[in-house]
Amino acid sequence: MFSHAAFRYVDVVIGAIVAAALVWFAVTAINAPGQRADPGVTLIMGGVGVAILGVALIVLLLRMLLAQAVARDAEATQLQADLDDVI
Repeated sequence: MFSHAAFRYVDVVIGAIVAAALVWFAVTAINAPGQRADPGVTLIMGGVGVAILGVALIVLLLRMLLAQAVARDAEATQLQADLDDVI
C-alpha cells in the first residue's frame, strides 16, 4: 500500500475527477443559453462543478499525505535495518 506504485492509481483518480468536472462545466455552458428565464439552474450547476473540483482537491491532499506516508515508511525501514545491524 505504501509504495510508489500507488501514486499512479491516485493520479488516474484525480484525472478522472477533473475530467468529470470539465465535462460538467461544458454541459453547464451548453445548457446556460436555454436557462435565461431561470439563471438559478445555471448557478446551481456551476456550484456542482465547483463541488466536483473540491473532491479532486481533497484527493490531491490525500495524495500528498500518501507521499509523506511512503517517505516515513522508507525511513522506518532504514531505521529498522540500522537497528538490526546494531543488535
